[in-house]
Amino acid sequence: MKKATTTKKTANTSTTQSGALEQQPQSKQQAAIQAGLFLHTDDAWSMAYFNPGDLHYAERELFG
Repeated sequence: MKKATTTKKTANTSTTQSGALEQQPQSKQQAAIQAGLFLHTDDAWSMAYFNPGDLHYAERELFG
């Protein structure tokens, strides 16, 4: 027999004990923080691939 899962909600979080969201965050930045993702939410990461002074540029030229 399975036990019923209980949800624990604190004042500053909207997740359950299982980690599921109760409501969708209204911004990408807020969603990333809640999910523990700390990647760029814009295209700033790609600028290194078009900067001739960066090694990412050489990588793009070599393998692209």
